[in-house]
Amino acid sequence: MPQVLLRFFNAAGSETTSTEALANLVLQDPALSARILTAANAAAFRRGAELRSIKQSLLVLGTRMVRTIASCLLVQSAFQRVPGSDARDLAGFWRHSLLVAELTRGLAAELGFGDDEAEEAYLAGLLHDVGQLLLLGGLGDAYGAILARDPGEDGLSELEHAVLDTDHGAVGAWFVDQWELPSLMADAILFHHLAADKVAGLDRLGRLLWCAHAVCTAKLGSQRIGLQGIERLIGLDAARLDALHDAALSRVEALATALDVAKAPRQQTVPLRVALRLPDAREPPPVDKHDAALQAVTLPMTALQALPLDLSAVHGETDLLLCLQEAARILFGVRQLAFFLLQPQRQVLSAAGTGLGRGALQRLEIALDADGSQCARAALTRELIVASNVDGPEATPTDRQVARALGADSLIYLPLLASGALVGVMAFGVSPVQRTRLSGRSALLENFASVAAANLGAWRQMREREAQVAAEVGGRFVLQGQRVAHEVNNPLAIIRNYLTLISNDAAGGGSGSVQQADIAVLREEIERLSGIVTNLTFDTAAPVAPGGAIDLNQLVEAMRTVYEASLFGAASVRLELELPPEPVFASVDRDQVKQIIFNLWKNAAQALRPGEVVRTSLTAHVNQNGSMYASIVIQDTGPGLPAAVLGSLYRPLPTAQGAPRTDGRAGLGLSIVLALVERLRGSISCLSRPGRGTTFTILVPEPQRTL
Repeated sequence: MPQVLLRFFNAAGSETTSTEALANLVLQDPALSARILTAANAAAFRRGAELRSIKQSLLVLGTRMVRTIASCLLVQSAFQRVPGSDARDLAGFWRHSLLVAELTRGLAAELGFGDDEAEEAYLAGLLHDVGQLLLLGGLGDAYGAILARDPGEDGLSELEHAVLDTDHGAVGAWFVDQWELPSLMADAILFHHLAADKVAGLDRLGRLLWCAHAVCTAKLGSQRIGLQGIERLIGLDAARLDALHDAALSRVEALATALDVAKAPRQQTVPLRVALRLPDAREPPPVDKHDAALQAVTLPMTALQALPLDLSAVHGETDLLLCLQEAARILFGVRQLAFFLLQPQRQVLSAAGTGLGRGALQRLEIALDADGSQCARAALTRELIVASNVDGPEATPTDRQVARALGADSLIYLPLLASGALVGVMAFGVSPVQRTRLSGRSALLENFASVAAANLGAWRQMREREAQVAAEVGGRFVLQGQRVAHEVNNPLAIIRNYLTLISNDAAGGGSGSVQQADIAVLREEIERLSGIVTNLTFDTAAPVAPGGAIDLNQLVEAMRTVYEASLFGAASVRLELELPPEPVFASVDRDQVKQIIFNLWKNAAQALRPGEVVRTSLTAHVNQNGSMYASIVIQDTGPGLPAAVLGSLYRPLPTAQGAPRTDGRAGLGLSIVLALVERLRGSISCLSRPGRGTTFTILVPEPQRTL
């Protein structure tokens, strides 16, 4: 219905439209509901169980994909409804579908169904005649002639069987099965014209839909069972059925009035009606005013101008390709589509994954060779190419591979050109019937390819600009780091020279080895600080090669010598070490492990009250997932961390509107610890309970043993 479609298009484009409001709008139209359910249950989107809720389907698709679907449906509808085409009166079909849906849901609520079951019942009612739309779309005037005979609701299925050897219930059930929805919904649609004496054997969803349909068709003068028979099936008396029907009808009429949907003729007993053109008609049938409004919105878009996407919201190239894939499916009815994007450095077309095709297609690369596949020829000639005999002896192995992966008999290759530059090639996998139909729409296909290429090209340019800006900003940080390193290393050099003089004096004066050891530890700390500043590149995420095997026992003892008095003594906090008698070796960078321990010690010393304890222990040979690690455990007896802090433990502390902190703390300690642990190919965990302290456990790799 153009009325619903226009509202959906406008609502989907509004930032203020809620998902619930959009779902309520979708549920007003069976064709629109079918589109949304089909898209959401596609392999590329569905995760886990099948989707039976329109609201959940919209959430899975996301705002961007919903807007794409709305735009494509609008474009498609405008091209199908130009003057001179068959006039299709959908008013009766729309009213009947919505009435059966409302009554099915009303019956479900009356009988105590849960909310999910009631929504499934509503969808079954809304889609129960969707097979009629499919037959009309596929057969056109041939099916229109069947409808024109107006055999009544019950007689329609018999007439369809006589002419087509199937009926709209079977076609609708087949279509629902394609979404991989529960078979009970498909069964309910399949059997909604079942003979009355066989209805009792249906499941309760099937009985519910059958009864709702029977009550509604009774008003059209076409029924085979009285309301008393329906009462026996579901346990509701005739008066209650009448009341539920009238309530459902009131809701449908209110909606029809709001949408300005014309009433169906009283004598019409088949809801879907087609006004066929006579062969000698000199004038085309008039265009409905709603169709005219739809065309007024759409045709000035120059065909596919509704398709360009909000690229800033696209999370990746695959995300963009999925939108284009869904657009192609709606506009052209093509379910199998592949993208081969140009890799200019190697001059190959590389398959880009969108969840279609077999796994082998995702690894396929096609050389830009004039004697190669039709795909390469489309890229080189920059022309649309139809490969119609992919199983023939002249077909290249590459084209046959693409066709097999897409499960198609024929291929249509469309070059993707953005501002004259080749972006790649789009491959449609089509049947012979689709190939014939699309061959007459080459201009629209090429327009679609142009829009697709423009989006891909613009997205890549945007990402290249972002990478360039990031590189420039990173370069400025590195330069600033080098300046800081130069300025800090000057006083460090003076301190280093001063320690050398003190060491020489101590040696000349005969001072003991203890003083010499203390000086050596201080010198090591100065060298560590100099190394940190010199390597100030802000690249803390890059892994480093393992260092030599170091003894963590010796390292922790040396750190206690330097920091016990200055860090813990000043705060009246005790530092306790629990070190095993044997060495604990780790294959790590010595300075980085010291920086990890120092940051955790400093945080604890600042957080604890006088008299509380920081306990550090080491353990060798910890087996985690088959790999051997050394364990560093730093545990305190403090108040513990609040839950809000634990939720963002390794992120820098926030500042007030970007202003520097005034408490002397940068809030970077734990974020640095995490980055350093990851660089060492280790892991870190935290256990903190209110009033019972905090424990950090760090695992770092041990040296690999040799046989």
